Amino acid sequence: MVLVDDSIVRGTSLRKLVRMIKSAGASEVHVRIGSPRVIGSCYYGIDTPTREELIANRMSVPETASYLTADSLKYMEI
Repeated sequence: MVLVDDSIVRGTSLRKLVRMIKSAGASEVHVRIGSPRVIGSCYYGIDTPTREELIANRMSVPETASYLTADSLKYMEI
């Protein structure tokens, strides 16, 4: 299964979704993100009060994939 999302901010919702897909029977879940990594707060719309809340600011791509329990993770490049 390839799961496409627009961005990862905190990672909590996507983590739940990956786990649900795997529990429904998917043997692999590969996550593709349609934006670059969100590493700084956005003052124009995304509700991210601190940089510490941003998963891409705290974790590398392999660490984030492991946290999400995804088999692979790739972002759109700048």
